[in-house]
Amino acid sequence: MAQECWLVAWLFLLHLPIQLKGTITVTECTQGGRGLCLPKEYQKFDLPSPNKTTFVTIGINLKDIPKISDQDFSITIDTYFNVRWRDERLLTQMEPKTQELSSGGEEGLTAVNLNVLPNLWIPDIEILDLMSFETHKVLSRLEGVWIDNSGEVLYAMASKITFICQMNFNAFPVDIQVCHFRVGSFNYPYKKITFINEGIPRAEDIKSVLDYQVEFNPLPKAKSSYIALGMNYSAAGFELVLTRKMSFYIITYYLPSGLFVVVSWISFLVNPEVVPGRMTMLVTLFLVLINIHNTIQTNSPKAEGFTAIKTWIIACIVFVFGALLEYSVILFLLKLEKIKSTYISMKGQSGCPNGGGVAVAGGGGGAPPEAKVTLWTKGSMRLEGNVARRKGTANHRFTRLDVSFFVLFPILFIMFNAIYWSSVMYWRWKINTDVLRIEH
Repeated sequence: MAQECWLVAWLFLLHLPIQLKGTITVTECTQGGRGLCLPKEYQKFDLPSPNKTTFVTIGINLKDIPKISDQDFSITIDTYFNVRWRDERLLTQMEPKTQELSSGGEEGLTAVNLNVLPNLWIPDIEILDLMSFETHKVLSRLEGVWIDNSGEVLYAMASKITFICQMNFNAFPVDIQVCHFRVGSFNYPYKKITFINEGIPRAEDIKSVLDYQVEFNPLPKAKSSYIALGMNYSAAGFELVLTRKMSFYIITYYLPSGLFVVVSWISFLVNPEVVPGRMTMLVTLFLVLINIHNTIQTNSPKAEGFTAIKTWIIACIVFVFGALLEYSVILFLLKLEKIKSTYISMKGQSGCPNGGGVAVAGGGGGAPPEAKVTLWTKGSMRLEGNVARRKGTANHRFTRLDVSFFVLFPILFIMFNAIYWSSVMYWRWKINTDVLRIEH
């Protein structure tokens, strides 16, 4: 009886490691056995090939880009994040007809239990400029492990990755952002681990409505490695070229503000004496442009100095303010003319009855009263005629000033548009040229 108890206890201790590790056998595989086996000398902290480079393939099967944030300079992607490597130390004898995964035209990868992961060597993956990494979960985490008979391991997970992109918004909203998604090793330099890109995503896979047109390119050679802690590390990934869509901003900001400037030129055709109509038009346009500027200030991303759209709206405000300033000068001159006319009229009337400097023949004292009144009336009429002529000359002068500005302002606005849009198009062309040059 005692011998039987010792035998049961010995068998229990013998099979205890197998029960703890699920489907993993910690002893050497026997001839004809099937499954995944780890040799006794297997160490999960050692590289699969200590004496040569270990190649790790990174695959990004993009599902969508739900968000590109201009506020915190981040990009969020929904993807199947795949990591593939070969570990020749594994002893595998997989079922030939089980759950096979075809990837890149290769078959033979068999799904295994996730409990194998704590016992296997896994690459120490680092995503550069990472903000957050989330694995999707329904009833459990959406991830899996596949292994074939040659020791190739594929680890895949459905994830949401948010990473930082160094963006420059000085040309907003005609800007082009060039971002890089890079994956590397945290501990091992490129001589130990070299990362390979399985492929680049496709723009057709994006389903969300974004403010950018997204283009995917291979990672430039200059970005396929990076230096940290005095060592050179390998990196794999892809490049994103984000070209902002202009239609929304043209319809919402550029077109209305430009039309407001054109409408302000109508004020030059209004009679300067019609103060309420002309002043109301210019002040209303000025306040509307100020409101558009405040909206742009609130909704625009942070940038150093003026952005392209701020430059445009400030120029429009300056043009409308220029028209308002021109009319203010006219009002000031009209006020001076009125004061001068009043002063001349009061000075002429002070010499009554010989007003306006009209002399009376034979002396002013001996003339009859009827002659004095007649002479005073004629002097007043001459004075009023002089004032009317001066007023007519002033109105004619102000009309010429309005016509001059009516011709000058459109010419200046056309010149500004030519300089502005040529600078914008040149900037976009330069960015595209630099991107193509880096790719080749």
